[in-house]
Amino acid sequence: MKIMMCGKGGCGKSTLTVLLARALAESGKKVLVVDADESNLCLHRLLGAHQPGIMMDAMGGRQGTREKLKQAADHRHDDDFFKEVMTFDNLPAQCLAEVDGIKLLVVGKIREFGEGCACMIGGISRALLSRLREKNDEIVLVDAEAGLEHFGRQVDRNCDLVVCVVDPNYESLQMAGRARQIAEAAGVRTCFILNKVDDDVREVMADGLDRERIIAAIPRNSEIFRQNLKGLPLTVSIPQLESACAFISSYRRPLSLSMKL
Repeated sequence: MKIMMCGKGGCGKSTLTVLLARALAESGKKVLVVDADESNLCLHRLLGAHQPGIMMDAMGGRQGTREKLKQAADHRHDDDFFKEVMTFDNLPAQCLAEVDGIKLLVVGKIREFGEGCACMIGGISRALLSRLREKNDEIVLVDAEAGLEHFGRQVDRNCDLVVCVVDPNYESLQMAGRARQIAEAAGVRTCFILNKVDDDVREVMADGLDRERIIAAIPRNSEIFRQNLKGLPLTVSIPQLESACAFISSYRRPLSLSMKL
């Protein structure tokens, strides 16, 4: 199952990606986290993993990546980066880190002034997800860049579910509604995780969303804040994520949505 994690900047998307990955791994799932956010420099630290080789760099930078994406689109080439069928076992080893049963693959990062747009990073993510075939006990969590641009690059098209992280902010609620609209037009169901909430805030936010699509509500947690601030591995256990794990474990993509693809 492939899950796109999205949300506005500062909503806690990457934090929830890591915490959800840990919760799913503890429930017996094999988890691959795909870091598709070109601006996030610290996802590996939150997982407690070493920094793996970055996929775009290993492919030869922008020029090498451009050639490999073209070959992959033509289905003429099977190499260490884009096999016709990709699995958890044949992903490029130099671009992987693993900790506590969770694998991390980093797609690409923007590092220099004038480097150009992140469209190529979206192209790698799209090519990867379109080829990746996971087993029933394997979960792929894609940490997308903040905002909605990944929808414009059609990265989400090959995912089974979009999870939108929503914090107590009017802009966040509006973005969640737009994400649902765009994702489901592409044939991908959307659900929500509320973040940094108390009981009163949760009710106000639920009024602005479809309550049946809220799969977890996460309270503010000072220990998560402290670990995040110091760049430490996120080790806090969040009982409220059990409902999200249960939803994901039992989720089956509706046929009506699958047929749209």
